[in-house]
Amino acid sequence: MVEKVFWTNPYLTKLATGITSVNGNDITLEQTIFYAFSGGQESDTGSIDGYAVHQAKKDGHEIIYTVEEGHDFKVGDQVTMTIDWDRRYRLMRLHFAAEIVLELAYKHLKGIEKTGAPSLKIKPE
Repeated sequence: MVEKVFWTNPYLTKLATGITSVNGNDITLEQTIFYAFSGGQESDTGSIDGYAVHQAKKDGHEIIYTVEEGHDFKVGDQVTMTIDWDRRYRLMRLHFAAEIVLELAYKHLKGIEKTGAPSLKIKPE
């Protein structure tokens, strides 16, 4: 099971970690700073040792990273993951703003049931 470092240090932009599995272009890691799509919030984007991460998806307690073609990753390799910080920071601010608006709505509007935050997406610039 991957250690989700983003929960304890959401401002970390690079992390050295080890590869725990490789299945074609899908890999898993010992630790991660990539938030995978969950609860309506998009996953982080970035790279692992310079290879673009096309997708970070949850699979139970694990996160599977789909990286671009051409890598030669093997189990046990030490790699450095880097997130797109500008995008992550925008998502963090949007998520927080949505939580504030929702909390105000729940507090001041009768009959609204709290079920979670709305989906947040950032369009590429």
